[in-house]
Formats: sequence, C-alpha cells, structure tokens
Amino acid sequence: MGISRVDTVSIPVSDQAQALVFYRDALGFELIRDHSANDDKRWVQLAPKGAETTISLVRPFAGMKAGSVQGLVVQTDDITSTYNELSGRGVGLSEIVTLISGRFATFADPDGNGWVLIEANSTMQA
Repeated sequence: MGISRVDTVSIPVSDQAQALVFYRDALGFELIRDHSANDDKRWVQLAPKGAETTISLVRPFAGMKAGSVQGLVVQTDDITSTYNELSGRGVGLSEIVTLISGRFATFADPDGNGWVLIEANSTMQA
C-alpha cells in the first residue's frame, strides 16, 4: 500500500469568495467543486488545468491562519509568457530570478499565502 500522491492542499483564506475570484480569474485555475452545506461550511476546490493535485480554499481551522501557507510551487514551461499573462490579470509577481535549477518568481494571494512560479531547467525535470 503506502501513500500514492498528494491529493488536496488546504489554503487558509479569510474570504472564500474573494479567494475564488483570485485563483480562478487571476491565476486561471479550474473550479472543480464549490459546495455549501450552510453559511458556515463551504468547500471550494480548484486546480491548474490538467493537474492531479488540487487546492481547497478553506476557512482557517486547527490552528491555521489565513495567509499562513508559504512556498507552494507551481510549474510552467515558459515563465516569461506566464509572468506576463498573470501580471496582466493583476497578479503582483516578484522579478524573475535565474538560478542553477531554473527561473522563478514569487507571488501571494490576497491573504498572503505565498507561491513560487518556476520554470525548471530541463536537467531538473523528471
């Protein structure tokens, strides 16, 4: 048996509706599920197109704080094009930095959850 994959990463946000707009409209993630059991319980699940791992925009629980997730990495084949596209949609990105492993830029969602956009060197890709 054993663990076979990461399924869903919980992203703690203060406003699920605002976060949904950012992840869907600014980042271009696809909405997989948006279900409300009542006013206090809502499940919002998204993923980059074709991705196996998803994110869930959750109200903070179990000691979480909105904006406390840092260092999540998303990959692109063309960082310059993706950078320009996301910038055009209002995403505030850092400068693109080049390292041995590839090129990257960072950004945050409206709550401050931190992300890394990376274009890995071909020698680093599986």
